Amino acid sequence: MKSAEKSVTFLGKETKFEGKLGFEGLIRIDGYVKGKIEAKGNLIIGDEALIEADIHVSYASISGEVHGNITADQRVDIHAPAKVFGNIYAPAVVIEEGVIFEGHTKMYRAIDRANGLVEAEEYQGIPPPNITAIYGIVVDQNTGKPIKNARVICKGDGKFKTETNASGYYELINLKEGKWKLRVDAGGYRKEKSDVVISGEGTYEKRFELKLK
Repeated sequence: MKSAEKSVTFLGKETKFEGKLGFEGLIRIDGYVKGKIEAKGNLIIGDEALIEADIHVSYASISGEVHGNITADQRVDIHAPAKVFGNIYAPAVVIEEGVIFEGHTKMYRAIDRANGLVEAEEYQGIPPPNITAIYGIVVDQNTGKPIKNARVICKGDGKFKTETNASGYYELINLKEGKWKLRVDAGGYRKEKSDVVISGEGTYEKRFELKLK
């Protein structure tokens, strides 16, 4: 498990900020920000927030209204009832049903900020440390090659499912504490099962090696 960052900064509903906003760690914004947001930390935008700014952060979780382009080094999660008007550049982008989104998305892997963005079809990394998640890769046991579109089902306090990308990478985020049962199923392979116990915030890695039928 990777340890989670604990420091959190809040900008409440009555906050009005204009200019360039920088921070470290995790910040949650529920008010109004106009200008530019740029930091190496993680950003949460609450459902009553209004942001008129270009954003560049490590990870962004958005439930409010954003007018501006969003760049994230790790991923962007957009949750209903969010409204986003601008382009999104990130290794992984998840847009929930019910979101209003007007713009384009571009997937990339960031090598570093100084050298710019390097194009990549798929992302293989780890989720941000401020969310609770299970992640890993699924590979062929004999060859070690990643398995694309393997179905990953997770049952515990709820049921979640996802598929691996071209790098064999998967992740399941925002899980509660407790025991979770994982099952992986891919065409031509035997199903594999495993249990993961979540105790506290952070990321939990689970790798699967599938055998041919």
